[in-house]
Amino acid sequence: MQSSDNFSQIYAQLDGEAAFRHYEHVRGRLPPANFPEEFDRAANLIEIADHFDVFVFDAYGVLNVGGTPISGGPECLAKLRNMEKQVFVLSNGASFDAKSNVKKFEGLGYDFGVSEVISSRMAAERALARYGDEIYWGAMSKADFSPDEIDQPTVKLTDDASLYDEVTGFLLLSTLDWNTERQQMLECSLENQLRPIIVANPDIVSPREDHMGMEPGYIAHRLVEKYHAKVEFHGKPFASVFDIVEEGIAGNISRERICMIGDTLHTDILGGAAQDWKTILVSDHGIFKGLDAGEYVKRSGIVPDWVIPSI
Repeated sequence: MQSSDNFSQIYAQLDGEAAFRHYEHVRGRLPPANFPEEFDRAANLIEIADHFDVFVFDAYGVLNVGGTPISGGPECLAKLRNMEKQVFVLSNGASFDAKSNVKKFEGLGYDFGVSEVISSRMAAERALARYGDEIYWGAMSKADFSPDEIDQPTVKLTDDASLYDEVTGFLLLSTLDWNTERQQMLECSLENQLRPIIVANPDIVSPREDHMGMEPGYIAHRLVEKYHAKVEFHGKPFASVFDIVEEGIAGNISRERICMIGDTLHTDILGGAAQDWKTILVSDHGIFKGLDAGEYVKRSGIVPDWVIPSI
């Protein structure tokens, strides 16, 4: 493998079409769901707000693109609150803990409370707790990750090859500090001995300002296919993270009055439908930016209830 300090250089950079094909390739590992025969279109979220009581937002591609908020996003959220709607963020971003996520959204102009921000990392941490202290986890994580952030025994995976053989399980949080050498050490270690893998971000890619960023889901599916690794996914489209949102919803709200708003068919829309929620696809900012989202709906058979260009 060629040396690289940037994980995006390890594999060919994916565009929306390539990302779609990757998601279709792993479709058999995703949960089953039922979809409407066709979708409706609306100009924005407020236009169809009366259909729902609870709004669950994806982050990247819906509320923000990288470090930039979507134009009109904070104003949309304020209007929903004035209409006495419940709002949540449901993100597959696993780099930060709950309080850090709230601060991130504050910096983008959104006023979400701690109980309203749900991440795939929360579902993964519940899974870690079920193992107790019997597993020593090696974490793929951002550079400033501290093992103290995780209640179970954990070490950050670095350039020390011995760590990969020492740990008894792997926790995939983030690719922000990942590179070719670390990927090679991970794969060599797994080739010698398979161990449990918990994936806290099942995304294959996420939209940035000028490219698609590779995410832990890409790594996890590669490990399944190459080594038949035992992988446990937490985050959209898998049920564990949707269950956490439902625990936080106030009142007796029927699932058909809950909507999942996202930019990705195979995570947001499929996951919401699998939970029997309604779904809204945002077409202009995320994975389908510059593409005909309707064509990808036809190709996949993953049909949202609504398509809007932006919230």
